[in-house]
Amino acid sequence: MENRIRIGDFVKLTGSTLKTINYYHKIGLLPVPERSAGGYRLYGPAELNCMRLIKHLKSLGLGLKHIKELMGDLQNPKTWREVLQSLRLELLNQKKTLEERVAKIDTLLSENALLLDEDSLDSPSFQMITEILGADQIEKYARTCPEIYDQHRKLYGILDDLQWGKDYRESFRALAEYFKTHPEQYQLALDSGARWAKLSHLSEDDPQIEVFARESVALINSMPPVKELICNHPGMKKPLESLYQEMVADVLSPAQLKYQQLFEKFLSSED
Repeated sequence: MENRIRIGDFVKLTGSTLKTINYYHKIGLLPVPERSAGGYRLYGPAELNCMRLIKHLKSLGLGLKHIKELMGDLQNPKTWREVLQSLRLELLNQKKTLEERVAKIDTLLSENALLLDEDSLDSPSFQMITEILGADQIEKYARTCPEIYDQHRKLYGILDDLQWGKDYRESFRALAEYFKTHPEQYQLALDSGARWAKLSHLSEDDPQIEVFARESVALINSMPPVKELICNHPGMKKPLESLYQEMVADVLSPAQLKYQQLFEKFLSSED
């Protein structure tokens, strides 16, 4: 058997390792070759070509399980085409993910973000809202209410980064889609947001807080779909609610927290 080599030479020739070859044999990816009279495995052209094919398929990004299935049906052009189409779609998704990561890094660089913290990157919910409303509306939002814009970015981050037991994402989506098709109501919400931002300059016991909370409830009542989204969404379970409120306290002022409590109280009292 002059055209056969032992496993040591096979490992070197294929640029693999003994562990890898044995594993391929174990899972049935590489057939176990015939043995010599002395019990040594002898590898020839068939095994070498098999290893070449495995290497090529791995270079395309296919996993071993997929490669094994494919090698069992190599003569079927339809199977091969389906594999390539599936792999192409997977790679395109990976490309999109990489492009999104590069865009985030470019944003950090453009903003001269010297320190990375938990609020440095926009949350998935905030990105989703931006996509629904459009860049122009988000820019208008940032210009009209810069303070509340920054606070909302942080609040969305707190909600997205941890598992609070509520599906906020769908509520955010529904609100964004509502305001996209109701520009007048969106403007009213922006105006209310501008007033809310000014609460940070008030003391916690300022009577204006209660007045504004009641007016905000009246505004919500004028938007039935928005009220339904807010009122019909289940609240957090304790002690999660206490934890959330403590984290939010680092973002909102005492007056804004007081407003939030009054707003929820007045809104629930109407049900």
